[in-house]
Amino acid sequence: MKPRPLPSSVHVVSSVVLLNMAIALFGAPEWLIGTLLVSGPFLVLWMVWQVLRDQSLPMRDLEANETWGYQDRPDLRPVKDSTP
Repeated sequence: MKPRPLPSSVHVVSSVVLLNMAIALFGAPEWLIGTLLVSGPFLVLWMVWQVLRDQSLPMRDLEANETWGYQDRPDLRPVKDSTP
């Protein structure tokens, strides 16, 4: 199975983290390093939100009596709920 491309938010956040490390290494102004450092948690939350809301791969809805299921693992089928 071919892996699908990552959402753009993953690339943006990874780039900002690498940029922050590079400017800290080469002696950029402290206000710039601090600004990027403080923005990190907000960028990670944004990235998680974007990945969870990603609609690029169509997903099948679970049936009424199924409690969970994995579409990327054919060996893990949806579990049927046995409660009446």
